[in-house]
Amino acid sequence: MDRLKYISTEQMFEGIIVELHDASVTIDIKGRLGQLKIPRRMIISEYDLAIGQEVGFLMTYPEVLEEEPNDHYVHAIKEHERRRLENQKKREQTHREEN
Repeated sequence: MDRLKYISTEQMFEGIIVELHDASVTIDIKGRLGQLKIPRRMIISEYDLAIGQEVGFLMTYPEVLEEEPNDHYVHAIKEHERRRLENQKKREQTHREEN
C-alpha cells in the first residue's frame, strides 16, 4: 500500500457469472466494463454457483506504480507469447499432416 499515491476510490460494481470452471469464474461486469476472471475460491456465496447469477463487489481504479515497465514481466510476457505461437504452429502442422 505504500506504493499507491492516491486514496482508495472504491465503488460497488455488479456483474453476471458467464463461465464456471473447476478453478475459475468469469464475470461480465455490467455497463460494458469488461470481464473479470478470478479463482473460484475468491467467490463468497451461500449458494452453489451457476451461470447467470448476479454478483456484486467493491473495486477501485488501478494505479500505475512506476513509469518504466518491469523488465522481468516484459520478458515473461514475451516468452509466454512466443511459446503460445510455437504451440499453435505445431498444432496447425499436425492438423495439416492428419488431413
